[in-house]
Amino acid sequence: MTALAALRDALVGRPRDAALVGVIGLAYAGLYLWVIGDLGPGGGGGLAARFPAWERVWQARGPLHFEPVGLIEAGPWIWTFSPLNTLLALGLGLLLGANLVLGRRLRHGTRHCAWRAPGGSLLAALPALLAGGACCAPMVMIWLGLPLAGALIPVLPWLLPLAALLLLASLLTLARRLAALP
Repeated sequence: MTALAALRDALVGRPRDAALVGVIGLAYAGLYLWVIGDLGPGGGGGLAARFPAWERVWQARGPLHFEPVGLIEAGPWIWTFSPLNTLLALGLGLLLGANLVLGRRLRHGTRHCAWRAPGGSLLAALPALLAGGACCAPMVMIWLGLPLAGALIPVLPWLLPLAALLLLASLLTLARRLAALP
């Protein structure tokens, strides 16, 4: 079985795993949007949506951080909606979810067969967790006002693309290991 076939089988062929990837992806996206300030409390309790500024969709606030085009109020929450920030958050979240699900599948697969993957299968998902936190952890430190955050500001623009590349590399590594299982 090839790595792509193993990846497709693991994520699409099993509805429970696909749902788990989706739940992890949405949870991570929500956390990411909350940390960058696009999602937060303060809604009036109702449901309303306004999108008056679609012309600002490509305007950047910073590196890979874009201006909102609208406002969504849902109960106690307010979401300053930026389609590009939302796509980035969902993309990273789905990559993280896929890595964690494949890591769990690899751990489960090696437990039921005599062949063991070198390096321990539980540690196979560790790069995914570290990469998934690479873009949010410095923002959380800045949000909390920790002194170390000032030292991380020069590298902050590089962390989001680095996290995406690490998540992709980890996903391919996990898929190859899963494909190598008997």
